Amino acid sequence: TLGCSVARTLLGWGIRDFTILDYGTVSYSNPVRQNLFTLEDCHFNNGQGKPKAQAAAEALQQIAADVKSRGIHLSIPMPGHQEPRESIQETVETLDKLIQEADAVYLLTDTRESRWLPTLMAAAHD
Repeated sequence: TLGCSVARTLLGWGIRDFTILDYGTVSYSNPVRQNLFTLEDCHFNNGQGKPKAQAAAEALQQIAADVKSRGIHLSIPMPGHQEPRESIQETVETLDKLIQEADAVYLLTDTRESRWLPTLMAAAHD
């Protein structure tokens, strides 16, 4: 919910380059609360829902023709959560690269655990 609102606000302020990370898919409860999603996004992939990052990036491009946006379906590794080692290493490398490329990072995730690693990376890269 915060990500959609912040992206729309930044768009209104003239920001035109977005990279959106999210691991979720658009569910039927999202369009009424999150202004970048539509009911059509819920029907994607036989009702499984379009990946939120992809749907949000596409919505921004529909709002302003000069927007450069990309959506990345990515699960942020969290302390105490078990994931295959190869998967974690690849995800950490991807996340680190994206943070290094960014001018600003907004951590609008649902949990403190999911903000931990990106916060450390952003601090390390100043």
